[in-house]
Amino acid sequence: MSGALNAWRDAVARQLQRSGLNAVTAMDSSRAARWREAVAAVAVSQVVCACGGFQNYLGVERDPKTGKEREVYGREAELTLSLDIFAPRDGGADACQRAAETAVETLVCQGAAGLAALEVRTGGVEFLERDGLYRQQVACRCGAWLAARADEEAGAFTDFEVKGRME
Repeated sequence: MSGALNAWRDAVARQLQRSGLNAVTAMDSSRAARWREAVAAVAVSQVVCACGGFQNYLGVERDPKTGKEREVYGREAELTLSLDIFAPRDGGADACQRAAETAVETLVCQGAAGLAALEVRTGGVEFLERDGLYRQQVACRCGAWLAARADEEAGAFTDFEVKGRME
């Protein structure tokens, strides 16, 4: 996964934390057992890209630091976040559902760190007997642009980022 996708995933985890939900980047369920209340493990589970323009060329922009023009390339993308909501046995399935509701409300109303949610889906709560945890899955599909700037001197792309717009 590129640094840009990791940065977006991390921003979504921070957004969920501000909404009052324990949120971390993706983890395995054995780590979740250490939490005494529900926690959401956030991961980017799917990236689907389409061409952004002729040879993915989007145009030029002026670098705010140097004033030089740089070419911008990119692709339209659909990014899917996967949230595994874990709750300890003593919290019960209700703790899992309440945490999932907080995550869904945040993603639907605020988007996912600047990207509009195109679709949010939830699964049912299940009990993971081996781990002693309840788990509920939430998936959020978002529209975005994956953009990169060309560094003509180095002959490479730099400044990869995930861009989107909340309407």
